[in-house]
Amino acid sequence: MRNWLILLLISLCCQQLLAQNIFELAREGKHEELAKLVKRDPKLVSKKNEQGHTPLIVAAYNNQLSCVELLVKAGADINYKFDQGTALHGAAFKGHLHIVNFLLESGAEKNIQDSTGATPLIYATLFKHKMVAQLLFIHGADPNIKDQTGSSAMDYAKSTEQQNLVDLFKQK
Repeated sequence: MRNWLILLLISLCCQQLLAQNIFELAREGKHEELAKLVKRDPKLVSKKNEQGHTPLIVAAYNNQLSCVELLVKAGADINYKFDQGTALHGAAFKGHLHIVNFLLESGAEKNIQDSTGATPLIYATLFKHKMVAQLLFIHGADPNIKDQTGSSAMDYAKSTEQQNLVDLFKQK
């Protein structure tokens, strides 16, 4: 009985270390190690850290395309949302065009609002990631959705003097 209890405690400690490690691997873009870990325990793709991030959100925010692809193919919830949004919010906020494109092509919901009401298009526009904003718009992101301040991507395009986006958004 005592040996069984020791093995159980060791197993629980190892699982906790693996769960913490998946976030580090996703952040640093260590694709091969991440693949081995996910193969060993596929449920880790849905793990959440203290901030509510999933490995997919961490990889998307940190511009780790191969890890994003791996996690999505392994079954990560592409539209999982916490207070600060989804993986698409993170990639749009940072201006990671290739990750935004992959997430959109993989079925990411483009009009999800975070806890402040911001959409990925609002972040891309506000932080002047023109190509990301254009890509989101082409994929159907709505430039008229308003955040909690009452402003939309269209409003931010106007206030930041991005006339090219204003003209594009008028096509909706």
